[in-house]
Amino acid sequence: MKQKIVIAGPKVHGVGYRPFLIALADEFEIGKFSVHNSEEDGKQIVIAKADAEDAQLGAFIDAVRARKPKKADVSGIRSEPFEGRVPSIVRTSMLSMSSQLAKGIDAIESINGKMDLMLNKQDLTIGKLDQMLGKQDQMLDKQDQMLDKQDETTAEIRDLRDDVVHHSNTERLSRMEKDIRVIKSKIGIRPR
Repeated sequence: MKQKIVIAGPKVHGVGYRPFLIALADEFEIGKFSVHNSEEDGKQIVIAKADAEDAQLGAFIDAVRARKPKKADVSGIRSEPFEGRVPSIVRTSMLSMSSQLAKGIDAIESINGKMDLMLNKQDLTIGKLDQMLGKQDQMLDKQDQMLDKQDETTAEIRDLRDDVVHHSNTERLSRMEKDIRVIKSKIGIRPR
């Protein structure tokens, strides 16, 4: 007996339905099996064809109705007899694996391209960070120069203060000595 099974829904492509059905057909020992994605009235469908004994095929179709991939969104499943050739499940499995490997290679190439872009951006970022660190080093050098100038200025101010204090004390002492001489002369003490 040969049956064509049509699985329709908003999300039956890109969710692993074909490998899922191949594994399910293998579980039910369906020797001749094929599966492919298609569209019907602008909607996603998966078409499977199976050739097996009636009881075996009936159990397989019941399993297809009862199970689905986790991310699949199915709105309907129908089956109908058909006439035509059905390839071996081994051939279908090999084609499916080749298709999945091609997708994997495309995905890896896409990831490699994205990694290259990320590495280029990282290199640019590192270049900018190096420039920023260079500018920061220049700023720190200028800050060190400013601190050295500040230390020099502080030392000069201290020296000036000491000079002023010394001069002020000398002037004060001179005035005091003069005042003492005046007082001594008024009270009649002779200066020595």
